[in-house]
Amino acid sequence: MKMPKINSVSVKLGSLVMIIFLLLVIAIHSTLYMLFVRFHTNDRIQGLLQRSSNYSALLSDHFEKTTISHVLGMESLTNNLLLILDASGNRLGASDNLARLSPENLDKIITHGSLEHGSVVASDWKNEYYFITQSSILSGSQVVGKVIMLTPTEPMRNAVTALGVTNLSVAAIAVLISAALIFVTSNLVVKPLLRIIRMTQRISEGKHDWELIPSGTDEIAQLSRSINQMSENIQYYKHQRNQFLADISHELRTPLTYIKGYSEVLANDVVAKEEDKKRYLTLLYSQSIQLQRLVQDLFELANLEQGAFSFEFKRTSIEKVILNALDLMSDSIKETGIDLKYDPSPVSLYVMGDERRLQQVIINLLENARKYTPEKGAIHIATFAREDCCIIEVTDTGSGIPEKDLPHIWERLYRVDKSRSRTTGGAGLGLAISKEIINLHQGEISVTSREGAGTTFRIKLAKIT
Repeated sequence: MKMPKINSVSVKLGSLVMIIFLLLVIAIHSTLYMLFVRFHTNDRIQGLLQRSSNYSALLSDHFEKTTISHVLGMESLTNNLLLILDASGNRLGASDNLARLSPENLDKIITHGSLEHGSVVASDWKNEYYFITQSSILSGSQVVGKVIMLTPTEPMRNAVTALGVTNLSVAAIAVLISAALIFVTSNLVVKPLLRIIRMTQRISEGKHDWELIPSGTDEIAQLSRSINQMSENIQYYKHQRNQFLADISHELRTPLTYIKGYSEVLANDVVAKEEDKKRYLTLLYSQSIQLQRLVQDLFELANLEQGAFSFEFKRTSIEKVILNALDLMSDSIKETGIDLKYDPSPVSLYVMGDERRLQQVIINLLENARKYTPEKGAIHIATFAREDCCIIEVTDTGSGIPEKDLPHIWERLYRVDKSRSRTTGGAGLGLAISKEIINLHQGEISVTSREGAGTTFRIKLAKIT
């Protein structure tokens, strides 16, 4: 298996976890050490002091050999050492195992005469072999002897050593957990991330021949799906861009070809008849108008998408917008033998909008309906209110739009029937412009269509009073 790099995410994460674990272990060890030492030391010394005080009190009442033997017998059952002295420091009794003490240490204990009743002689468990306490034996107010007790400090040192070993074991386990975490994250996190990096690098190079295979529902799987979707979208938009450039080239080529051809004919005086010259000039003019319209539509759409287009929002009558559009379009629609009908709302409808731009949308929809509605067909416009909205519907009985094309009709230069659209002079920009205008009015525009039965465009705008 390939080892992860030092600067990889898995190593950094594992190191962070290890450092946190070690800091926790150190903090816990320090806390336990202080609590354990303080409690255990105090417990041992206080217990030892209590026993020596009890014995000194007993001997203060009965300072005789029988009592001394009885006290030594009781203490022989423990690990403690007991030494009983008279006022001169002579031994009156001692534990059998007191011989473990060196003569020097024993003399030091015996001759320690400056201690008060009940004081601690030795409490340093690190450097001393015993905890030592002493209590005075009193006869009235006179000191007649001492009870000196000793208990080994070795169990204390062993316990502290065991605590340290335990904490070291925990630290070692933390290191192992960190190593396991590095291994796991390397396989579960880093490897998918490396694949994502390679995928994005290929996307940046314009290559879309890879696809990530996400597993699960975690964030990395979601990221993989998003990158796959991004790659598909980039491919789609690249295709759309290329198609857009091809369509623009075609749309420009057609009128430019006409203009070039007829202008050459006129420039070379090939046409003798004035009637033919006038016809050619009319064709040149119509092609230049078509070219100008295409450029203007592209310019408007670019400005709308960039938010650089100015709107004059004011209280606008929907009926006035419709009637103005019908004044401009009704003659051309009726000339093609199409029945045009308008059903206005029974109540006046007003929106906050740009009257000229909304009129442009209605004209685009009517022009679109006219192109795809056959002779003796019908176009129906209706307006009505629904809750807090104004609804405008433009319905035709034309050829309809195939279901597969419905999601794409709002795209620039998209044509359901490219050959028919070129014949009728459309560039496929009207619907894209209309959608942008409605979006900038905070409204909605939608379409329903059935192939062979007709199409309905619906505009929904917020109603005002």
